[in-house]
Amino acid sequence: IRTGWALEKGHGIGPVQADRYTQAEWCGLGRVGCRMRLRAVLDRQRRLLDVTRALEKVSNSGTIIMSPSEMSIVVNPGTFHDVQVWASVKADCADGGVFRTYRIESQNDNRIALEIDLSLFSRALKTAESAEMATMKLSKKDGKAFLSFEIILQSTPMMTVIQDVAVIVLTAEEEVQLREPEIGIPTVRLIAPPLKGLANVTDRLNGLHDKISLKANMAGELEVGVETERAFMNNFWKNLEAPALDGQRAPPRDPSKKASVTVDGSILARVFNCHSMRPNMTVCCVVDANGVKLLVWHIILNADTMTYYLPVCD
Repeated sequence: IRTGWALEKGHGIGPVQADRYTQAEWCGLGRVGCRMRLRAVLDRQRRLLDVTRALEKVSNSGTIIMSPSEMSIVVNPGTFHDVQVWASVKADCADGGVFRTYRIESQNDNRIALEIDLSLFSRALKTAESAEMATMKLSKKDGKAFLSFEIILQSTPMMTVIQDVAVIVLTAEEEVQLREPEIGIPTVRLIAPPLKGLANVTDRLNGLHDKISLKANMAGELEVGVETERAFMNNFWKNLEAPALDGQRAPPRDPSKKASVTVDGSILARVFNCHSMRPNMTVCCVVDANGVKLLVWHIILNADTMTYYLPVCD
């Protein structure tokens, strides 16, 4: 069955070799002007699907950056006027990654960047979630680039589903511009309370006002609330830990190091909805230095990470 994005045809299949890779799978893409190839057998489809769905709540449009060691998915790169999200997923399943086998080659240091519709990408991953085997590869058809999924379903007779998701392959010059923000040492950084509790708090606050204030200090205190002419509600947490950076010791508690920001409540709710992914740890950072003021949430999911860079309200 070839869907979407393509034709429709059903047929049975025989065994597929996981390491099959032919010269025909080289993609020479005219806009990029170089040859490249990408082929991966998925191993943990659900994890990749969960990350993609979380990003899809921020924007349907995203950029996938493939490298030999990891797969990054980025939303709204290069701007602090809208929420920017960077997700990083390890590639090799032996290292806790999502690909059983993985091969990538390009003339750009074996890196490939693709603009993609995240809703279509998540649909393909959903089909592959319970598959016997799912292979993802970069392909070229009628001069256009696709991320093609060959999905072997557990059925009688066995059947394959092909889903072609249209992509735009970025040039090396465009890819090099995609770099995660360097924010330095945050003014305040704390290990946040459980996201599910924060999500419940935010839902109540969003019913009062569309802007939510957040205050924190290095003594381990966090305050989230709204304050209007008609309503006032604050929620407090104390004794939160400050994470160590780069193997250093955790910083001492210091109530004089403090910061406050106001952010869009609907954006904050999208961050906290990641609680369904059961993160190992979430770090809340407030950056207020060198003319940059941001609220940053760093979410650690086993071998994966997601970092949200939220703009503050004036």
